Amino acid sequence: MNVLDLTKEELLAIDNYEPTELFNGIVIVPTGELHDSGFQMMKFILCDGYDIVGAVSGYSDVVHLDGVGGYGLDYKTALIKDENHVVDWSIDVLPKSGCTRFFVGSRFKGLKLPEFYGSDFEIYVEDKK
Repeated sequence: MNVLDLTKEELLAIDNYEPTELFNGIVIVPTGELHDSGFQMMKFILCDGYDIVGAVSGYSDVVHLDGVGGYGLDYKTALIKDENHVVDWSIDVLPKSGCTRFFVGSRFKGLKLPEFYGSDFEIYVEDKK
């Protein structure tokens, strides 16, 4: 499926499934349900370009791009070594659904999810290295 062809309602109706490979973008779909924090919860459509390769949701009311603090999946090592992990994020809004899409530049392999996601949704950048 192509995210450009779907409405917000159609995106929300996609059953959750884990991606089988890395992806390079996410579409954030507000669910209309409120989190305990008072902010709306989100569903995440995982894309390779505009092709949908997964869909996940939980009780997330906030997104941490490249993990909490932006230090990446191996944040403990990055903090000890004082490494600077710069990611070129881009954001656009899909024409039909009006949902927001975040994606990384071509110098990265793609994106991946942690083993667990809940109230805070974390997404990590996979370097080409």
